[in-house]
Amino acid sequence: MTAKKKPVRPVSTDEAKRIVALQDQVNRLTKDLRKALRDGNSNDIISDVLGGIVNTPKAIPAWVRKAEKRERHKATPEVPVTMWSDWHLGEVVTKAEVNGANEYNMTIARERIERLFSVTEKLLTENHTNNYPGMVINLTGDMVSGGLHPELVATDELEAIPASIKAFEWIAGGIARFADKYGRVYVPCVPGNHGRTTHRPEFKRYYRKNYDWLIYQMLIRHFASDPRVQFDVRPSNEVLYRVFNIRYLLLHGDMLGVGGGDGIIGAIGPIRRGEVKKSGAYSSQGTPFDMMLHGHYHQKLWLPNSTGAGSPKGYCEYVKNALNAKPERPTQPLWSVHEKHGQTAHWDVYVDKPPKKSSEWMAVLGAHHEAA
Repeated sequence: MTAKKKPVRPVSTDEAKRIVALQDQVNRLTKDLRKALRDGNSNDIISDVLGGIVNTPKAIPAWVRKAEKRERHKATPEVPVTMWSDWHLGEVVTKAEVNGANEYNMTIARERIERLFSVTEKLLTENHTNNYPGMVINLTGDMVSGGLHPELVATDELEAIPASIKAFEWIAGGIARFADKYGRVYVPCVPGNHGRTTHRPEFKRYYRKNYDWLIYQMLIRHFASDPRVQFDVRPSNEVLYRVFNIRYLLLHGDMLGVGGGDGIIGAIGPIRRGEVKKSGAYSSQGTPFDMMLHGHYHQKLWLPNSTGAGSPKGYCEYVKNALNAKPERPTQPLWSVHEKHGQTAHWDVYVDKPPKKSSEWMAVLGAHHEAA
């Protein structure tokens, strides 16, 4: 029996114009980036193509500083917060090499990112208050594989530039979708280590030599005329902001100044030590924070003072062979912040295909149990 195809939604004239304009921008940037590479300016590609450094925010819109007056007899507004982190676009995970536990390529990545957007919207619309003054989308870095290691150069499906263009297209589509849904979107951004254009990590102008930063600059220009969307990209490569009474510090996680971790507790040890060090440093500067947000470790973690994002890539050869860690479903975090109660609902947004549903709402497992 042939399955019925879902009806295709017709594209409006305005949408068609936006698509054509976006593709023109992508083609122009691709041409400029390739020229910069041919000219040998690999360390200054981003600056050469995009001009002067754009440090945001220069002028914070009023809607970021103060919420609108709440209507009577309406649910107390909450702010949904999510992290889009460690997409590793371009990387390939071969199913046979991880004992069939996972598979990843650009086709699967697109399916998972589409599922990320749709499940996030469904959870916020159907499973919560659906009264939101806006949304916070943290872009946490490592959006592309970047050919960081020789084995990635040899096995990646896409090189850094075309992967960056795809990341830009997909992120732009997601931001526009939630701006249409909730009206306002604040987007703090930090580059990760996989997007760097240097062989070894560098500490001066770290963010400029990075494809993640390039993606963010493309996004800033794309939404320049849209007052609903506010980006926040800083030379420190860390963003400190507040949602109601909770102060967040966003960083990628590769520069916590700690090492260690193992296949039993994962990255909890070094993350906790890094959070303590960061907390002390920021407090001594007079800018304390309550929660640290990070990616990098590809491990979903809801800790008392930090939240770690998983990765849509999921289980891979490195995790299997180097860490000997258990497979973890690909996921991204989502939560909401209440003006009085702080962080309330917490969701792990699973982006792989859901497992088969059980026909029983509960079942007793283990040894045989006789009826009383």
